[in-house]
Amino acid sequence: MSALLTDITASTNRFLAGTLPSRTWMRTLPIAANLDSVTDCDSAAEIAPESVGVSTARVDAIWRAARGLYCTGYYPAIMLCVRRRGEIILNRAIGHASGYLPDQSSTDLVKATVNTPACIYSASKAMTAIAIHRLADSGKINLLDPVCHYIPEFAANGKDRLTIYQVLTHRGGVPGIPMDEPPQTVSNHKRMLELICAATPQNIHGRNQAYHALTGGTILQEVLERATGVTLTNYWRQHFKKPMGFRFLDYGASKADFNLMARDYVSGVKVPEFITQYLKPYLGVDAEKDGHLLNAYDFYARPIAAGNMVATAEELCRFFQMLLDNGSYKGQQIISPLCVHRATMESSPHQMDGVLKIPLRFSAGMMMGGDGFGLYGKHTGRAFGHLGLVNIFGWADPERDLSVGLITTGKPLLAPNLGYVAALIHAISGGIPRDGDELRKAA
Repeated sequence: MSALLTDITASTNRFLAGTLPSRTWMRTLPIAANLDSVTDCDSAAEIAPESVGVSTARVDAIWRAARGLYCTGYYPAIMLCVRRRGEIILNRAIGHASGYLPDQSSTDLVKATVNTPACIYSASKAMTAIAIHRLADSGKINLLDPVCHYIPEFAANGKDRLTIYQVLTHRGGVPGIPMDEPPQTVSNHKRMLELICAATPQNIHGRNQAYHALTGGTILQEVLERATGVTLTNYWRQHFKKPMGFRFLDYGASKADFNLMARDYVSGVKVPEFITQYLKPYLGVDAEKDGHLLNAYDFYARPIAAGNMVATAEELCRFFQMLLDNGSYKGQQIISPLCVHRATMESSPHQMDGVLKIPLRFSAGMMMGGDGFGLYGKHTGRAFGHLGLVNIFGWADPERDLSVGLITTGKPLLAPNLGYVAALIHAISGGIPRDGDELRKAA
């Protein structure tokens, strides 16, 4: 999409987002007339992109696509950080962190900044997976051991052969919890574990790929805590948060940090009940009726291994840059290169996922890109990362020497937004050359 067409489309969407029909039926938010007034740029950190082989025009195109996504009106805030060859070429935010919810007025609006933390939801799975891989690398667990070796009660109802590795690859056999559980169950680790252990697996051999939105994290957390004798939070802080200097990136948040967080907003057309009821066993909540719980402190008071880590876009990007650098950060070996290899090696090619009903390609803990087209754009076969509810992306691409953190606070479960998301992903991956691209063109 040309720059002119992108700008025209953004202006049109910005106008439509503020109209009464759109705000009523699509639950859009009005967009500021002056986008610069709601934009924050970390100019001190952004380097001249030409020094790492990217043109200024390309960076401008990436940010233009981000602004275009914001102008759809489905996202109160968008925070984006991009590194190339380890250097930040873009770290910006646009929109409002809070003040747009139904019980608030325009006087409550708080501008989002590059330092605004937000929940990254399922992108948390990448961090939990790496913690598990580090634990295995230290010899405390073996990924090929059955889960019941560490959690004996997990063996009930034919789950005695299911392994930690299968849980990491979403073949653990227990992707959901009973429909009648209250939404508060998702943040009750003990209750989640009881339900998982009592469940009958979809397949006793772990042959069915079915996205474990919450249950996999519960299992992995319990394995880690029983194997180490320390909490997941303390393990994370000791081996990752402290050595990497993260201000926020952690499971949940203190009350003080919760007050700094960007609030989430359910946008788009109201999701039909048959869809919310289908998703409820896997998400643990009704996406429409329980959306307000995402902005309640109770959701962040205790760690949810699969879904309540809080971070800035830069921190999310920094984590994936560490993996891109073979587990190294500022001279410290956070995890071994072999550990990175094991965590980012394909476990299966693209195949239809039994829960999400779309083709997905996993490693033992990561969502992988695609050789033709994938989650992270065209020709991203070696890219690895994870998505979070709904349009949150963290990924690294070894062929492009690229790492990305994209956090959005809008939750458009049903809206015509995906084309704009794809345009932003394409602007990032499509505009940065892969290793050997020039040789391919010459051939």
